[in-house]
Amino acid sequence: MGMALSGLASGFDWKSIVDQLIEVSRAPQDRMVREKSALASKSSAINDLKGLVSTFKSSLTTMVSDDALFKKSATFKDSTTNWTASATKDTPAGEYKFNLLTTATTSKLTGAGDLVADINTSTPISDISVGRTLTAGYFTVNGEKITIATTDSLDDIFGKILGQTGVVASYSGDQIHLSSGAPISLGASNDTSNFLQSMRLSGSGVPSGGFYEVSTSAPGLSAPRLNVALNSSNLSGLTPVTAGVEETLIINGESISYQSTDTIQDVLNRINSSAAGVTAIYDLAAGQFSLTNKITGNVGVTVSDTGSGTLGAAMGLVGQAASLGADATFSINGGGTLSSRSNILDETAHGIVGLTATANSVGEQTLTVAGDYTAAKESLNDFISKYNAVQNAIEKYTKITVSGDKVSSAILAGNRELASLSRSLRTALYTAGTGISGGVQRLSDLGINFSGIEPTISLTNSTSLETKLATAADDIAEYFSTAGTGLIDRLDTILSGYVSETGLASGGFKAQLDSITSQNKSLDKQIEDVERRLASQRSLLESSFIAMERAQSNFQQQSSYLAKTFNNSK
Repeated sequence: MGMALSGLASGFDWKSIVDQLIEVSRAPQDRMVREKSALASKSSAINDLKGLVSTFKSSLTTMVSDDALFKKSATFKDSTTNWTASATKDTPAGEYKFNLLTTATTSKLTGAGDLVADINTSTPISDISVGRTLTAGYFTVNGEKITIATTDSLDDIFGKILGQTGVVASYSGDQIHLSSGAPISLGASNDTSNFLQSMRLSGSGVPSGGFYEVSTSAPGLSAPRLNVALNSSNLSGLTPVTAGVEETLIINGESISYQSTDTIQDVLNRINSSAAGVTAIYDLAAGQFSLTNKITGNVGVTVSDTGSGTLGAAMGLVGQAASLGADATFSINGGGTLSSRSNILDETAHGIVGLTATANSVGEQTLTVAGDYTAAKESLNDFISKYNAVQNAIEKYTKITVSGDKVSSAILAGNRELASLSRSLRTALYTAGTGISGGVQRLSDLGINFSGIEPTISLTNSTSLETKLATAADDIAEYFSTAGTGLIDRLDTILSGYVSETGLASGGFKAQLDSITSQNKSLDKQIEDVERRLASQRSLLESSFIAMERAQSNFQQQSSYLAKTFNNSK
């Protein structure tokens, strides 16, 4: 019937009449839609309030803590010093004059040298170990480019140098020696091989007996191969590690395991990441392994092999004595000399509770420990801000405004539960807690007061607050933190009744939101019922008017037939 054309027979536009009748009948449904819109606004407002109250409640657990109330600062007299310091709430206030006499240093165990066999000069340079990977290309001697391949041996390269330049090259004592009757020029900016750098050859030569000689800089060239399997590492003192067998190296009592498939670099990395507390490296320039303590102070370093393993000895570390570090020495306020394993002079070194000074240079530095009320003030300001946010929101959503003869109400006007919440919060602030006996009984004792007739509060007397923080921190802590009757617990009890998700406390936000949800469901059902009735009513009206149109059409056809019949009979 939706496509029906009205009034074809009668000339009467009954369809618009049906639309108007249905629209009039839709009035209850429109009212329900408006009610749903109002409920949505109420739900939004309650959720906003719930969020603000929850935030306020959560902040109570950290508000005006002992750490904030009794916080101490440590400040140096010399603002440009490179020292740093800190104090805890338990550090005695006062002036402390530190004098660092000597700094703490680290212990270091340096391994023995001569760890690998000399180079075989007939072996391709790709297979010799000098601590670096030799590259093919050319290098320059006396202006001549000496081109080499990684398949060349040292003997091959020595022959090329002699043949192209007349410079005699040889290997002995784990060093390369170059000799010539004239000064020797080595290297050019466009060299493509790193041979000269890897062999540590530079300079023009030292005159000796009519010849100029250039030799590898100390120590020798041979070096362990750090990135190949241990049995191929070129450590001459290493007993081959049996495949599949785990050996153990002990450093400072910590076990460092290794197998035949590991490399020296694997072992170094394992040492550095272990609990041994040392940094292990291979010093290419010195040709030695070393272990340096990660902490300063007079603390030893020990290394031993276990079982059939010999890696520690092969690295030159077993049997070597560490060069012990030194403890820091210092005094305070002209007293006797104290010592500290590190340059961090803390309670364990000087006995002053909670005081730590990091001394980055030798000499005297004076610091003052005093109360730091910044955190307490920030905490109280945060409390004021969150409390006011709740009260302002309640005012916003419940206020009734009168302007002349016009009265307008906010979306939650008349909500008794919110009025009760606002009143309970105000009462908690200006009522002393039971059993609180100190000099702080109310917020007003801290210079925090209500803003006239408004429910909000503000800091109106900062001097009073600072005085109480400096002289009555214990009283402030008692006022806020006393179990059950302190302000924090009293406020928490009030707020819990509104934000609890598990309880069904009358007036709680959950109960109010559940009520709105229930009302919405009821309205949805009523709107659906009205819509069904309107659809049925429209169908009935349209059927009636269509029947009328058909009757009208039949009447018109009969009238036309009768008129035609009478005309033909004359």
